Formats: sequence, C-alpha cells, structure tokens
Amino acid sequence: MKVILYYLFLLIGIALITGFVISQSSDGTMSMSMTQVLSLAGLLALYTIILSVVGEGKLEDEREQQHRYIANRAGLIAGTALLTIALIFQLFVTHRIDYWLLTGLIVINLTKIVGLIWLNYKK
Repeated sequence: MKVILYYLFLLIGIALITGFVISQSSDGTMSMSMTQVLSLAGLLALYTIILSVVGEGKLEDEREQQHRYIANRAGLIAGTALLTIALIFQLFVTHRIDYWLLTGLIVINLTKIVGLIWLNYKK
C-alpha cells in the first residue's frame, strides 16, 4: 500500500504542476512573476530527481539483465532530464511553454509509474 501511495503522490504532483502552468498561461504566454518561475523550476527539478529514484531495487546476479537495467535507467534519466531542462529553459528565456515537452514528460513518467505498479502487484 505504501508503494501505491508514493506513486500516486508523484502523479498528483505533476498534475498540480501542470494545472498551475496551464492556469498561468493565456494565449500561449506566461504571466508569472520571477518567484513563481523559480518555484516552478525548482518543483520540476525536484520532481525529476524524486521520480528518477522510484522503483530502485536489488539487481539480479545475471550480467545480461544488469546491463539491460542500466541501459534502460540511463535512457529514462536522460529523456526525463532533457525534457525538464527544456521546460526550465523555456520558462526563463521565452516565458512560454511548449505543451509537447510537458506532455512528453508526463507520458514518460506515467508509463514508468503504471509499469512499476503493475510489476509490483502482478501475481
């Protein structure tokens, strides 16, 4: 039960961040103060760090499986970090958010959360 609550907390977190961003934009332009932008950037960075360590467990002894896990992990971290950096860049430089970047971040993280829940409780 604790695992599900942790995953749901992360899902609610990105939903709240997304809702805040959408509520602050009108006609594709951001109307946020610098404090709000810094807070949003910090929340996005914190969310990325927290989600990147979700589902960590003991690795199997088999070498091939370990290589696969490491490669998958590196790809997930790189993709999530790139999308987060792009969102933070857009917040500070253009003061606009490309919703495709936000959608990509949500899809990557939602897929990981659903996959981990399914694998954790599969019988």
